[in-house]
Formats: sequence, structure tokens, C-alpha cells
Amino acid sequence: MKNKLYRLTMVILCVAGILFTGNSAQAQGLTIAVAAESQVTGQYFTLGDIASISGDDNDRITSLKQIRLGHTPAPGQSIVLTGELLGARLSVSNADFTGVSWQLPLQFRITALSQIISGERLVSQAEKYLKERLTGDDVVITPVGQPQDVLVPPGDIVFAIELPYGVKYNAPTTVSVGLTLAGQPYTSAKLRFDIKKYEQVAIASRAMAGRDLITADSIAFERRDIGRMPPGYFTDLNKILGLSVKRQMPPGTAITDSVLEKPVLIKRGKTIRVVAQIGGIEVTVPGISMQSGSEGQFIRVQNTNSKKVVTGRVVDETTVLVHI
Repeated sequence: MKNKLYRLTMVILCVAGILFTGNSAQAQGLTIAVAAESQVTGQYFTLGDIASISGDDNDRITSLKQIRLGHTPAPGQSIVLTGELLGARLSVSNADFTGVSWQLPLQFRITALSQIISGERLVSQAEKYLKERLTGDDVVITPVGQPQDVLVPPGDIVFAIELPYGVKYNAPTTVSVGLTLAGQPYTSAKLRFDIKKYEQVAIASRAMAGRDLITADSIAFERRDIGRMPPGYFTDLNKILGLSVKRQMPPGTAITDSVLEKPVLIKRGKTIRVVAQIGGIEVTVPGISMQSGSEGQFIRVQNTNSKKVVTGRVVDETTVLVHI
């Protein structure tokens, strides 16, 4: 009970001392002069950030300067205090203000220091990050929308950039630009970019009918936006030479794996060689194909001698391999 009464008394005296400063010329001990305008930084601001403290007791001055008065406003923002509000904040510190003379205006403004990280700088950092990671020379990166400037506390900025959803060529790509101060993450900005990547894509240089074989003169290469391309396009002629198209294709149509198939090497009813492998022994007998097939496909064949029908893999135009 005595402790509560003592603290209540100190609060009343502290607030009264701030509100009624008296004659500073007659004051004894320390003098605390609060500035009308103060600029602060850091997570908290202290009495020493907003006031000058003078007197002969250096240890006490140091202690009073370190009293926390609250969280620092957001960068560039301000709060306005009065003597009464300051007294209320000081009352929770349990500091001894005996013999302190106060000098303060009716109200005083506290502003958090800040620096501007421009939207253009954020975009530049994100573009640099993207260019270092995108393959190919023919890539166009365009910001989507107007990025906003960001206010942060003073200090050296380190950018931490991520692609939370990866690179997209058929939709805007989101880039997260994190801002770190003094080794601690402070804030982040989400930017969007339209990324277009162009490649020389294989297209039909002439009209092609179903089952036509792809030859060097039937294919041309054209610069295309791959974000608008169907999946399975080709940029290497060697990967499609000798294959056939499944259906009719007009000139300019992109060649994709969905329209390709291996050419038929063996047609139904053709006389072939049936090669049977039994352990380390290989036996070859004449046969007749019961189905048409491409290289690597399994078809049914009949042994001409035994009339037995077996299944084998097409090796070339005349050979079907059977494993027994």
C-alpha cells in the first residue's frame, strides 16, 4: 500500500513539475529543456532524443536520457505531445525527477527520420535480378503499373529479391523486393513484370498433308513469343527430321510434339525377318507382319514356318525383335 501511494505521489509531482515549470533561474539540480521540434530514428525514442538535459550530475543525466517514451512513428510520420502526455509517459519509468526544472512548449512535435526508396530504384533492382536469371538473349522485360516510393528509416539498404511464383511468360511475373536495414528485414514491395521471351521456332514452310515426312525444306524457323506458343514446340531441326505429321498443316503452323509421329516402317502384310533372342542365342526366321508399326512400337507378327503369332518390337523396315 505504501509503495502504491509513493508511486501515485511521484506521478502527481512529475506531471505537476512538467506543467508548472516555475522560475528556471531559481531551480536547483538538473534542467530538462524539451525542443519544439525533434527528429528521431530507431525502434523507440527516448527523453534524450527530444530534450537537452543540463546539470552537474552526469550519471543522472545519462540515466534520464535513456528513458524510453514510446515507439518511434513510422518513417516520415509525426506525433504531437503536450506536457501532460509527456508526464504520463515518464510516470511509468520510476525515474527520480526530484529537483528537476522543466522547460517545454505547450506542445511539441516528434518526427521520424526517413529516406525515400524510389519506385524506379525498386524496379531497377528487380530488373537486374531478372536479367541475371533469364536465359536467352531475346528477352523483353516491361514493368506493369507504376511502382510506389517507399519510406524507410535512415541507413544502408540491402535488397533481398525473390520470385515467389517463378518466371511466367504467359502472365505477369511477381517479384518480391525485400528491404533490409542493419541486418533485419524492414519491409517488402511486390512488383509485377510482363516478360516476353522470343525464340526461333520451327514452323511448316509449306502445306503438309497427313503422314508427310518432315524434311529440311519443309521447315522454316520464325521468331515467336514463346509465352503464346503451345507446349512442345521445337527450336532444333535435328529433333524432328524424319518424323511425320499426323494431319494436314498449312504454311506457318508451328510444329509441336502433339502433331508428330514416327513414320510407319512396316506395313501390315509385309514379309519381314523375325529375330528371336533366347538367352544368348539369336534365331532368325521369316515372318509376316499382322499390324503396321513405327520404330519402337510393338506389333503382332506370324512365324511363316510355324504359323505361330507372337508380339515383337519394330527395329527397322524389315526386322521385328521378339524376346522369348
